Amino acid sequence: MPALSGKAVVVTGAGRGLGAAYARLAAAEGAAVLVNDVDADLAEAVAAQITAAGGRALAAAGTIGTWDGAGAVVARCVEAFGAIDGLVNNAGIFRLAHPAEQDPDEFRAVVEVNLLGTAYCGLHAIRAMLAQGSGSVVNVTSGTHAGTAAMGAYGASKGGVASLTYCWAADLAGTGVRVNAVSPNAHTRMADTFEAYLGVAAQSQNIGKSPEQNAPAVIYLLSDAAAALHGQVVRIDGDELSMMSHPVVQGDGARDPDWTVAKVAAAFAAGTVGPISPVGLRRA
Repeated sequence: MPALSGKAVVVTGAGRGLGAAYARLAAAEGAAVLVNDVDADLAEAVAAQITAAGGRALAAAGTIGTWDGAGAVVARCVEAFGAIDGLVNNAGIFRLAHPAEQDPDEFRAVVEVNLLGTAYCGLHAIRAMLAQGSGSVVNVTSGTHAGTAAMGAYGASKGGVASLTYCWAADLAGTGVRVNAVSPNAHTRMADTFEAYLGVAAQSQNIGKSPEQNAPAVIYLLSDAAAALHGQVVRIDGDELSMMSHPVVQGDGARDPDWTVAKVAAAFAAGTVGPISPVGLRRA
């Protein structure tokens, strides 16, 4: 039986790249898919591809960066398909800048789409899922939230998405509604922009990694087969599938009932506070 047989799924930002790959595979695995994108023509094209291949899909153009816009997308899914069983919070925008050159309006736009859009869509979807007693939300975060040059706005927004995933998982434990996240990696327009901006520092890390390689893990998280996964971040990097850890307190720490600045300095000098983490994505 297909992994998503009988389910209704919303994929945001599905007009191209990763979102389109998620939408196409969700449909191939039996889901009725609401294809959302801010570009109506792109959304319609992906929905048409799905229906031409024998699947069920409708396009829903519009921004998810506002409460009403996100609500309209979720409501359209429920109206068209009778439920919302899955949500892939994929929509996002990307801006690169050194802190000394960061445009505040661009920073705000990234946060509004990537973090608030994810939150708004998730909140609307979760309320509908709670009413029906089941559902799966898959948020899209990024390894950039561990620290990547020129990615302050994007990394902060995606770090917020990871924290949102952990918090919602705590809220929804035992309800039948699950929330997880993926950290994908693919050669998309975003990757081209990143590599053009950073040059050799980008190390062509996305070359040869297709959006389609990322889709199976997303569809798995939407499916009932992933019922045991909740509050997790799954990383996909080409042929590698792995898990990202939650933030942790390292070691036992140092203790003193009467901390002073001098005592704090001494604790760091002695190494009793715990290990100092390097900046950037790394392996445990």
